[in-house]
Amino acid sequence: LGAPHNGPDTSDNIICLCPNHHVMFDLGLFAINDDLSLLGVDGKLKTHVKHPVSVDHIRYHREHFYRNLDV
Repeated sequence: LGAPHNGPDTSDNIICLCPNHHVMFDLGLFAINDDLSLLGVDGKLKTHVKHPVSVDHIRYHREHFYRNLDV
């Protein structure tokens, strides 16, 4: 959603995060695996059956934004 990546403005490209995790996600401090487990922080993304999240969008974010600080 936004330049320069210009992701689609669709519900499968939207996740709801608290303000702190939103900033962390934008900065690449954590990412989401295809199985919805988290990288960089403990936990797993919870989804709702009426709001599926696209694994393709999650993968794009992980490949372009995630900074693996564990190395």
